[in-house]
Amino acid sequence: MLISTILLCSFLSTTTSGSVSVSTTSPSTSIPITTTTPTPCFCTTWSQISPAVAACMSITLDNIHAPASSAIILTKLKTGATVTFSGKTSFAFTNSSQFRPLQIAGNNVTIQGAPGSIIDGGGPQYWDGLGSNGGLPKPGQFMKVQITNNSIMKDLYIQNYPSHGINVAGVLNSTIQNIILNNSLGDAPNSISKGLAAAHNTDAFNVGNSVNLLLQDCKVWNQDDCVVVSDSSNVTVRNVFCSGSHGLSIAGGGTGPGHNISNIVFADSIVTNSTNGLRIKTDYNATGSVVNVTYSNIQLSNIKTYGIDIQQDYLNGGPSGKASNGVKVANISFSNISGWVVPKAADYYIFCGDGSCEDFTFDNVRISGGTNASRCNYPAEGCPGP
Repeated sequence: MLISTILLCSFLSTTTSGSVSVSTTSPSTSIPITTTTPTPCFCTTWSQISPAVAACMSITLDNIHAPASSAIILTKLKTGATVTFSGKTSFAFTNSSQFRPLQIAGNNVTIQGAPGSIIDGGGPQYWDGLGSNGGLPKPGQFMKVQITNNSIMKDLYIQNYPSHGINVAGVLNSTIQNIILNNSLGDAPNSISKGLAAAHNTDAFNVGNSVNLLLQDCKVWNQDDCVVVSDSSNVTVRNVFCSGSHGLSIAGGGTGPGHNISNIVFADSIVTNSTNGLRIKTDYNATGSVVNVTYSNIQLSNIKTYGIDIQQDYLNGGPSGKASNGVKVANISFSNISGWVVPKAADYYIFCGDGSCEDFTFDNVRISGGTNASRCNYPAEGCPGP
């Protein structure tokens, strides 16, 4: 028995990605027989994901259906790991505003979708025209992403997310590209949305507390902000298509220190069929700063409220009507901006607090179509014009 045990152990070897090969000798033929235990890296059920994250450098999530109250958690990925979504990823109904269905974090990781793959958030189960502002409890953030140090997230097709889409939080030195967020199914009212778009309040990309982020080559059909940046620096958003949204936005200010935004670029993009085109909003009575923001080479069409909107009286329930000056808004540049708003809209709206706005430039900015008069209390010469 001891000799047999020694022989067996001498043939035990571990291969890459956690697979194990065991060689034994047939008593009758003395020919080695090799058997291989599969790795856990190709996952077809939700319960296989956690072991895969712990063991594997290359993980495939194939046609995963997550049970109720069960998130897909990819927050402990190995440095340099790759995760590929294939087939259709779906989630059972979870009646909680605290639930985060998909959570991703890692250092130098790759998150990607295989050709034809879909991540479906099950939005019609939740949509009531209120989003995260009330009504049926629903996941407040569908996906939370915290990738760092040359990570990339790419080639994902996401549809029917319940409320806010991708929370890009604490991302550092990374790229997000070729992401499609399609909530167009929620454009129409349903039986409980009281005439509002069923999928109200479905922000696509919420970027916060991030540094050195490139977000590019993305397409969005939704019912709230397409991309909104807050408390971040050195963020470039380019070649983005937005339809049905509240536009390309900066959300500045907050309570207490640390609410600063700097060096943000929105470029080479299209905003259409949207409430606003380009927007900088700072909360009423907030503090902080928004400096060095550039909008360039952007086309607007069929905008419902404002083509360019800069306001310092923002409140989630509606503007206060009185601009506050606790947030400095400076060095804001608009260049090569063109397009049209619907007749009941205004081409421009700029409402700054007393002394809190400075150094706005408008170069080749031509927005037209609005019969609602534009209003700009800054700069001194008034709104941009032909």
